[in-house]
Amino acid sequence: MIPFCLILGDSTGVGTAGALAREGIRCEIHAHVGARSSGVLEEWQGRITPAVALIALGSNDVGDPRLERRLIALRARTRAPRVTWLAPYNRTAALIVTKVALRFGDKVIPLAQLPTRDGVHPTSYRPISGLLGWKLLSGFRKNVSPETRGAWPPEAANVPVRRAVVLQMQ
Repeated sequence: MIPFCLILGDSTGVGTAGALAREGIRCEIHAHVGARSSGVLEEWQGRITPAVALIALGSNDVGDPRLERRLIALRARTRAPRVTWLAPYNRTAALIVTKVALRFGDKVIPLAQLPTRDGVHPTSYRPISGLLGWKLLSGFRKNVSPETRGAWPPEAANVPVRRAVVLQMQ
């Protein structure tokens, strides 16, 4: 069975996976404490196509001149239609992560917007799980009829999807 979500990363990916699990969202996880982009790139071969993915790398690669190149290679293997990145607290690494994410049209959650005690990990991962919005998506899949449950995106199964346009007044 293809998992709904995938997490690639370091300890921030592990923490986010834990927060998601507490909400009932189980993902395939290729993340561990101290992970560097080189290790995840070597481990993750991109053999599945989940609906959503989170890439949480860069905190342990500060100063590595190959970080951008590795993140591009890792993202190119990640075929999920919706990918979100966690930009590390370190400003230099965050800029590289953001640059790669924007190149692929992905969403970025900057960890700098969350409180931290050590400058590497947020004090709570719960806000990240909320910002991802995966609970809504995973709940949608549970309510789809059995014959269309495996189809993703929902349009592929001719399942009605609510769409909204948000206008921002300035």
